[in-house]
Amino acid sequence: MSETVTGGARTSLLGGGKEPEAAGIEASRKADGKKSKGKLIVAGLAGLILVGGGATVLEKAKLFRVASERTQAALHPPIMLGIPTIVSNLDSGDGRPVYVKLTAKVEIQGANDEASLQNTVPEIQDIFQTYLHETRPQDIRGDGIYRLREAITRRLRITLLPLQVTNVYFVEFLVQ
Repeated sequence: MSETVTGGARTSLLGGGKEPEAAGIEASRKADGKKSKGKLIVAGLAGLILVGGGATVLEKAKLFRVASERTQAALHPPIMLGIPTIVSNLDSGDGRPVYVKLTAKVEIQGANDEASLQNTVPEIQDIFQTYLHETRPQDIRGDGIYRLREAITRRLRITLLPLQVTNVYFVEFLVQ
């Protein structure tokens, strides 16, 4: 009986089968491969369950935060603080005076009542005056009033922390 070596496994020319010890090694490799694939699948499923559970916890925390904010808003509704009329000159650049007359209301959340906000009115007026002195007449043409409103709202939010400035409304806006 002659034997040849092919690909590392000895085969018999008559039987064509593999030697018993080589077959045993390959069978144990297949079994190990199936076990490791099974472990990998179980680990993957466990990971998906953990990720899904974590996402659910985060969603519930977000919903709880939104609900507490709504409850807080219901307990302390926003206050509309009226700002007295402001007359300011704009930066015309050529020495010609250009005036603005402005009356506004600021919507503030987080305060107990309007009386507690009265001491912030001079500070709010200063923010309006400062911004208007830096503004040129061509800056408020067209949709410039919208940009003016957004810039003043941004400055008020920074200055009045921890109170929340939710909006600024222009009641009167005249340019001479």
